[in-house]
Amino acid sequence: MINLLLSILTAIAVNIIISDVKDRKISNNWVLLNFAVCLSLALLLDVFPIWQGFVVSLVTFVIGLGLFRFQIFGAGDIKLLMGYSLCFDFSLALTNLIEFLLVGGVVVMVQLGWAYVTAGFVELKQRGVPYGIAISLVSVFNIGCLVFGKAGI
Repeated sequence: MINLLLSILTAIAVNIIISDVKDRKISNNWVLLNFAVCLSLALLLDVFPIWQGFVVSLVTFVIGLGLFRFQIFGAGDIKLLMGYSLCFDFSLALTNLIEFLLVGGVVVMVQLGWAYVTAGFVELKQRGVPYGIAISLVSVFNIGCLVFGKAGI
């Protein structure tokens, strides 16, 4: 059951990444489905008290509001990260944050390189950077590590 949920979560992440790259928008339907699957995984994994996941998700929301207010992250990115945060305890949430910021930096560098090659700096500034790529890749990887660590693989 857990492997099936992880597979579904991966499929959702792929759709979110495609949507974020193409439209720079993450659908609320994908975010809601992601939230439901992450909550199910958090309950089934039972690797930490579930309240830690809720606290991490709430802190993500509060910090995300500020980041959204200053147009650093989009609302979809924050909602997406809130869903994934349900599966993380405090230490893994910090690890996930550092990792997705590092991968997000790589995405920014690729975007800047592409804008340099195509002279598309104006488009890059208007459309923004698809941080959903980094958030989804790193979070699904870390959740996968939780699943396989629990399974003893």
